[in-house]
Amino acid sequence: MANELDMLLKKINKKYDDEIATIGLPDKHIERIPFTSPSANWLTYGGIPRGRIIEFAGEEGSGKTTTALDVVRNAQILFQEEGKGKRVVYIDCENTLDIDWATRLGVDINNLVLLKPNTQSAEEIFQIALDMIQTNEVGLIVIDSLGVMVSAQALDKTVEEKTYGGISQALTVFANKASSLCAKYDTTLIGINQVREDMDNPYNTFKTPGGKAWKHMCSLRIIFNKGYPIDENGNELKKSALNPFGNRVQMSIAKTKVSNPTRRISYYSLTYTDGIMDLVDLVDVAVLENILLQAGSWFTLVNPETGEMQEDVLKVQGKPNIVAKLKEDSELKNLIKKYIESKKSL
Repeated sequence: MANELDMLLKKINKKYDDEIATIGLPDKHIERIPFTSPSANWLTYGGIPRGRIIEFAGEEGSGKTTTALDVVRNAQILFQEEGKGKRVVYIDCENTLDIDWATRLGVDINNLVLLKPNTQSAEEIFQIALDMIQTNEVGLIVIDSLGVMVSAQALDKTVEEKTYGGISQALTVFANKASSLCAKYDTTLIGINQVREDMDNPYNTFKTPGGKAWKHMCSLRIIFNKGYPIDENGNELKKSALNPFGNRVQMSIAKTKVSNPTRRISYYSLTYTDGIMDLVDLVDVAVLENILLQAGSWFTLVNPETGEMQEDVLKVQGKPNIVAKLKEDSELKNLIKKYIESKKSL
């Protein structure tokens, strides 16, 4: 009986030219595209999972596009190191991509496949994305954003004529097809979505357009909110501050199928001139994981394996002074990263 089953499994895999039938589950490690921010990596256990569908949702100015561009930058570096010729595709449905800001964040614009639709319907854009995935030459696709896309049905009607469902039907078909294709071709798909008030549900104040099927197909959904303003050292300012240097970006996990769901919220520091303040966030994660012991304004390094305080290695007063020291001392920075990784934080 077992022999007949084994032969059937081989026949199935041969027929579909893929290992779709196996005995037991393969111990497959989930590869990820990291964020620049250690805080964002801490929240997501290492970054964005590859070969999956991801949703970034939030209000305007909450940091969705900036975070997506940060992932684009790191994906380009990762794909270049792998040497497999994978490219990144950015579908700018809103036609609002700031090239200068993307460049400042480190995106290689000259190596970015940029698609700027004009009169194309949602169905046409989704089909373009599917075709690109099936080339097996695309490692990451960002759609910015789902909320502005218009279905073919709506395009064919005048403003006065009503349409129902929006892009829900098209997005459902697209998500169902893209899910298996992304896994097969190791392509990550990030759909940036808007947040709208849910007037029909008093217990849930917001909703995202596109229907429920899209949410079901997403392996990771992150909700973004704009946090408090900060100065050049990452310190919190009053909301009424006239000239903030940047702001904190709040990331909340709405759904995850690729990591432990115990981590729900994190913040990263964003400046309006240089982008993400990774060293400020590294200090925050180190304090959170008790790698840096904070007593008042003093910070002391702690060995996580022994619990021993290493005052001879690092004892500094004031968070800005720690950040300044980490800029100068790469060995200390790498040691703190090593300590964090030893606690399996990422």
